[in-house]
This record gives sequence, structure tokens and C-alpha cells, in this order.
Amino acid sequence: MEDMPRKKYPYTLREVDGNGNVRWYFRVGKGKRTRLKGEWASREFLADYKRCLAQEDAEPEPTRHTLQWLVDKYQNSAAFKGLNESTQRARSNVLKAVCKTGGKMILSKIDRAAIAAGRDRRADTPFAAISYLKIMGYLFAYAVDAGIVKNNPVRDVKMPKAKTEGFKPWDAADVAKFYAAHPEGSQARLAMDMLLFTGLRRADIYRIGPQHVTGDVIEYRASKNDEWVYIPMHPDLKIVLEATKTEHLAYLVTPVHGRPFKSAAAFGNWFGDMCAEAGVEGRAHGLRKTLAQLLAESGNSNSELKARFGWRSDSMANHYTRKADKRKLAISGAAKLNENSLTPQTKSDEGFAPENKAKTYT
Repeated sequence: MEDMPRKKYPYTLREVDGNGNVRWYFRVGKGKRTRLKGEWASREFLADYKRCLAQEDAEPEPTRHTLQWLVDKYQNSAAFKGLNESTQRARSNVLKAVCKTGGKMILSKIDRAAIAAGRDRRADTPFAAISYLKIMGYLFAYAVDAGIVKNNPVRDVKMPKAKTEGFKPWDAADVAKFYAAHPEGSQARLAMDMLLFTGLRRADIYRIGPQHVTGDVIEYRASKNDEWVYIPMHPDLKIVLEATKTEHLAYLVTPVHGRPFKSAAAFGNWFGDMCAEAGVEGRAHGLRKTLAQLLAESGNSNSELKARFGWRSDSMANHYTRKADKRKLAISGAAKLNENSLTPQTKSDEGFAPENKAKTYT
């Protein structure tokens, strides 16, 4: 009878002693084992099994589950699988590193202090600390939503500051050097035109093809956040794209094999090589920042910038419009210096002394 194939109940373990006696146990993960009485599927066995299962379900989740368990559950959830592949990969890499050292921590022990300690262990690499906090925040937001924990321990932990402006925007001299190094009709020139006039991320630009052009507008769903972006084509870009012949669903192809790039990283690395050949330090994302800066300085509103660049929140749009407003105010303030004295003035019986009349900027 014991040799007959059986369908196991979840969390059951089968053991055979030295005398050939079979014993069944109930165990969840690496928790304690509980002996199940009677033979498999007997009334006594089922009564014990149901009792253990009911007790397991009644026990608070955080007291019995680990961080690794939560990460596994999160990565199998709709919340995680609804993300695009690059975001899934980035989050998985961070969570894998976290679980390598802290995967055995019991969820009930992970509080604000534990999260802050994890941040501080990454103090020498502020961007890693920021990424850690963001992704742990997403993980525990899922845990709260799923009813696994009551509170998100990441919520009140202060985010570190990273002293950097990120990718450097291109200036006119850099663009001119790039154009001088790469002739019209080359893939490098095509990539520059598309990046400069669309402001798309590298994760999107290498996928753009004729199917995304409707009239004079490029319409595309951004890979990072699934937001639609609408880009009115500059006349120069329209001429370039209409003259570009392609047998693929992408305008940009690898120079060697003539096939679309396989990934954003592959395109980014190749474009970086093209920049190096031209003797410029700029990269693809710097062109996105350049265009956002120019549009903000031209008076584009937050809503217009969000529609153009696929930003969901106002934070990024605010960043560029704030900088643009500051620049305008600074220029406006400097212009007013033409109307006022820059040097102390002294009164005489005949009024202001001629030698103390206002100096002006020209």
C-alpha cells in the first residue's frame, strides 16, 4: 500500500525509519516539524493535517516568514510582473544582493532601524543607497497591499543625497564636433539627429521605426513607465527620416550586420564609441537633458514637458522649468543693472556728482 503513488498534501514530509516504518510530518519552509498521526489520507491523518494547516494560517505572517520568502512572493506577484523587463531586472538584481546577506531575516524584525542600517552600510555609494531604499520601499508597499505586514518600514527613512548632476547636457560645440566627425548618411549621424530632435531615452530610441510616425508626429509608448509620448517632428528630422530606407521596424541598425540593436545597453555602448571617436564626452542621455532644458527655456509648461518626455509626475518637469525660470530671472536682474548705479553716489549742492553716474553692462 505504501508503494502506491500518492498526491502529497502541501507542507507534508515523508520519512522512513531503519525498520521501514513510514512517518508523515507537517512543515512549512524551515519551520518546526509536527508529526501527523495515522496512515496517509486516513481520518486521523486528515484531522491532524487540517489542525496544523489552520494553526499555520492563523499565525501572523511576519513571525514565520523571512525576507527571502517575501522577495520570492513579490517576484511572482502581478505587481512585479506588470513591470517592464528592464525594471524587473534592475529590481531583481538589488533584491538578490540584499537577500545574499539579509535573506534569512524574519519580517517582523525588519523595522525602520533595520532599513536605515542597510542604507548606512551603503553610505560610500549614495546612488546604491538610494536604489536600495526605493526598491525596498516597493517591496514592502506590496507586502502591505497583500496584507503580509501592517506598515512599510521604509516610508520614514530619510533618503541620502547624491552630489551629482547626472549626465552632462551637451552644448552647441559638442554637437558641432559630433556632426563634423560623422558624415551625413552614417548611422552615427542618424542616431544624433533622432536623439537631439526627439529627446527619447536610449531604451526607446533604438526601437523607433516608421510604424511610430503618424503624419508629423512620433507616437510611442515609453518602455520605462508605459506612458505615451507625442513628439512633433522638427522639419529637419522629418527630412532625415523620410530619406532613411529600412527593411526593419527600427530606423537605427548596427553598422556591421545592418540589424536592429538587441538592447538599450548595446545601443548605448555603440553610441558612446561614436562620441569618443568625435572627441566629445557626452552620452545619449545628455541629449535628452539638453532638449528638456531648451524646451523649458523656450517657455514649455510642466504639462507640455510631461507629454513630450513621458514623465508621470511633475518633479522632473519642475526641475527643468525651475532652472529655466532661474535663468530668466538672473538675466532679467542683470538687465536692470543698466538702469541703476553700481557705485556709491554722493550728493552735492548741484545734485549727483557726474563722476558717480551709473556704470552699465553692455
